[in-house]
Amino acid sequence: MLASLLLPALLAVMLPTQAEPKTLRIGTGDWAPYVDQGRSDGGALARLISAVFAESGYRVEYFFHPWDRNVLMLQQGQLHAIMPYSCSPSRLNYGVCSDPLVRGEVVLFHRRDKAFDWRHVEDLLRYRIGTTLGYSYGPAFDEALQAGSLQVELSGKEETSFRLLELGRIDLHPQDRAVGYAMLRRLFPDGGSHITHHPRFLNKEPLRLLFRKDDPAAAELLHQFNAGLRRFAGRGDLQSLQQALNSGNADDWLPSAPSQAARE
Repeated sequence: MLASLLLPALLAVMLPTQAEPKTLRIGTGDWAPYVDQGRSDGGALARLISAVFAESGYRVEYFFHPWDRNVLMLQQGQLHAIMPYSCSPSRLNYGVCSDPLVRGEVVLFHRRDKAFDWRHVEDLLRYRIGTTLGYSYGPAFDEALQAGSLQVELSGKEETSFRLLELGRIDLHPQDRAVGYAMLRRLFPDGGSHITHHPRFLNKEPLRLLFRKDDPAAAELLHQFNAGLRRFAGRGDLQSLQQALNSGNADDWLPSAPSQAARE
C-alpha cells in the first residue's frame, strides 16, 4: 500500500514537467491592418510577433493604448515592448529598435476634388494638415513640425483627421497607405469617400518593435526576438506579409510553422 502511494509522487519528481510560457506585455494601438483590436489574434503584426516569441517560450499579451501612453508605460517599465513604431531619432532617447518587421509607406491623403501636388516639405506650408498625437511622419516632416512651420490640427485619434478631411476642414492628412485605406473602408463602407492619396511618399520606413533602453532584461528579449525574426524571414514570412499588406489581404495572412528539423 505504501509503495503504491509513493510511486506517483516519485514519478512526479522524476518526470520532466512542461514549463508554463512566460508572459510578455506589449503595448500597441488600433492600427488596422497591422494591428486590429477587433480581432482576437490582434491582427497581422500581432500574429507575427506572437509566433516569433512563442518559438522562444514566451506568450504575448497585447494592450491597446494611445501611442504616447505606450511610450510612457514603456519608459516606466510597465510594458516589455511597444509596436509598431518607426525608429526615429527621438525614440532612440528611450528605446532600442528591433530588426524591421515590415515596411511602412506614409503618404499624404487629400480630397479628390482639390488639385494637389508637392515635391518638398516646403510645398506643404500653405495647407491645413491633420496629424495624430504620438506619430512620426519622417525626418523632414517632423523637423518642420517641431519648428512650427506647418499649419497643423492635432488629434488624439487617426480617424478624426479623415473625418475632417472628408468635410473639407483640413487639406491633408499624412498616414500609412495601408492603414489609411483600411480606415477609409471602415469609416465609409459604402465607398462614398472623396479621399485619395498622392503617389509621392512622405516617408518610407520599416516598422519595428521598441524595447526599453538601458535595461538588461529588455536587451536579452531584443536579442531573442531578432534571432527568431531572422528564422521567420528565412522561411519567407516577412516577404509574404509585406505582399499581403500591399494587396489588402493582411487579414488572411498567417505565419508559417517551423519545420520538424528546426524544432529538433
